Amino acid sequence: MNALTTLDWLVIGLYFAILIGIVIAATRHQNTSTDYFLAGRNMGFIAIGASIFASNIGSEHIVGLAGQDASTGLAMAHREAS
Repeated sequence: MNALTTLDWLVIGLYFAILIGIVIAATRHQNTSTDYFLAGRNMGFIAIGASIFASNIGSEHIVGLAGQDASTGLAMAHREAS
């Protein structure tokens, strides 16, 4: 396997710098636990629904379905379509 080049390390460093900047900007507006856990009760229903949906569909969901399907013989594509 090839080693990472200088450009690879620069992209990785830039990614983490941007990520740290977003975290610092987001945490400046959090003064209470309500701000942290409930976004200051200031989120719209679309953002809340998208968050619930994204939290429900994770890697453990996919791995769990694949394991269940392997044990029952059902193809994963059939489960997701039904």
